[in-house]
Amino acid sequence: MASVVFKDVCKVYPGGVEAVTDFNLEVRDGEFLVLVGPSGCGKSTALRMIAGLEEITRGTIAIEDRVVNDVLPKDRDIAMVFQNYALYPHMTVYDNMAFGLKLRKFKKAEIDQRVREAAGILGIGELLDRRPKALSGGQRQRVAVGRAIVRKPKAFLFDEPLSNLDAKMRVQMRVEISRLHSQLNTTMIYVTHDQVEAMTMGDRIVVMKDGFIQQVAEPSVLYDFPANRFVAGFIGTPPMNFFEGKIVAAAGGLCFSEESFNVPVPREWQEALRPYEGREITFGVRPEDLGSALARGRPDAPAIPATVEVVEPMGSETYLYLNTGHHTFIARVDAHDASAVGERQELPLDLDKAHFFDRETEAVVELPRG
Repeated sequence: MASVVFKDVCKVYPGGVEAVTDFNLEVRDGEFLVLVGPSGCGKSTALRMIAGLEEITRGTIAIEDRVVNDVLPKDRDIAMVFQNYALYPHMTVYDNMAFGLKLRKFKKAEIDQRVREAAGILGIGELLDRRPKALSGGQRQRVAVGRAIVRKPKAFLFDEPLSNLDAKMRVQMRVEISRLHSQLNTTMIYVTHDQVEAMTMGDRIVVMKDGFIQQVAEPSVLYDFPANRFVAGFIGTPPMNFFEGKIVAAAGGLCFSEESFNVPVPREWQEALRPYEGREITFGVRPEDLGSALARGRPDAPAIPATVEVVEPMGSETYLYLNTGHHTFIARVDAHDASAVGERQELPLDLDKAHFFDRETEAVVELPRG
């Protein structure tokens, strides 16, 4: 196991394109850390710099207290699992898994032991004599992971390893990789653009945008306390709803005012929001906090009037797509909700879970929480 530390790392490509900027991060020993963000945000570049497949423009990367900027990839003692599996088509599964050990001159008996041990962990022992073309996508991915396991590296790097699999297989492989981390207790750094993968797999998540780290936190913290509007909108399915409006004086206090509705600001939040009086601000609320049983059970809960445009049954729950006349938004309600298209509703909201974001900086407004 090993820690991995980025210090002031920057990657600039020819033409002056900065893929990663001011990247500072410590991956803890034995941690499962996920880098997540949209395409082009720099997450794969960061991973490839750890592996030595991309040169670092500025800064340092250290693996287990050893700066590896000038260390060859083969000498970094890490193993990488790629999106496209990268298996040798003419070799059997056994030989694919053993290939790296053979290059390092391991003894035949140890190679056999490591390969069969890894195959047992991954449940592919009966596939060792097959070639990649005879395997399904999920089986090929297990072989690629097995090839990494046999090396017993200090850290595993995963570069969007599940993106080529169908939805059902992705769920299965998510569980298997998480189980594998528990078994091996080795540092794993995992790159994905899928926030569901990130939320379900990571001990901590690094959210990236345009080469910059936006927030580093545990999944529940990212979800409940996003640092800015980007994180709030990126993490969560369906995404957080955003309403543009102003903070205005009302009845001796403050309220958030959108053209179709007003939301009174709780007394304990007024000091934090007073600087925004008369200014535009963004109000954010997650779909499950609109029209929920908790919100409906509060007689003083503020409500958003809207017209139902689409009803989307999901089996265990229902998504309502609504329109205030100025904003569209989503409510996640009970599976047996009887809402109909065209119906006018007043959706109570759980204000305790809501957020406000500065319109200029997009940073979250820090509010006192109970």
